[in-house]
Amino acid sequence: MRQATKLRLGVAAVAIGAVTFAALPANASTGFFTLSGSGTISPGLTTVSTAQTWTFAGSGVAVTDTYVGTINCTLSGNDPFATVTQGQGTFSGACTTIGTEPFSGAFTRLGETEVLNGFIGPGAITGTVTGRCDWEPTSAPTVTTSQQQCYFVVH
Repeated sequence: MRQATKLRLGVAAVAIGAVTFAALPANASTGFFTLSGSGTISPGLTTVSTAQTWTFAGSGVAVTDTYVGTINCTLSGNDPFATVTQGQGTFSGACTTIGTEPFSGAFTRLGETEVLNGFIGPGAITGTVTGRCDWEPTSAPTVTTSQQQCYFVVH
């Protein structure tokens, strides 16, 4: 009886370990990537709270433990109550490294600083992402275009 119990416990431990291991991405990454690019905002930021959509296209360099090289990303987002001084919402898009991989999450913006939290992958870079984009409006008085510098940590 003891041998059978030990065998069952051993099989259960192996099964739990296999399930736990399978739940982790095979190529979970740690490191960082940067992006530099430009974007559009529509219908345009003013002092009046208005629903906005935005796009961003940028390129840069990634240095992670699973990929080192160039990265190109195209993102779009929605902000239901944006003004020129603040906003928040969600974003989605894709980044190209060795292949194309999804990148999505949420953002908060105060003035010209945007904080993004999300997930990238699966792909050459896979993991939770925390980042910051500093953007400079390139149109006025209604802000409809911008230049952006972004820095992301993958963990």
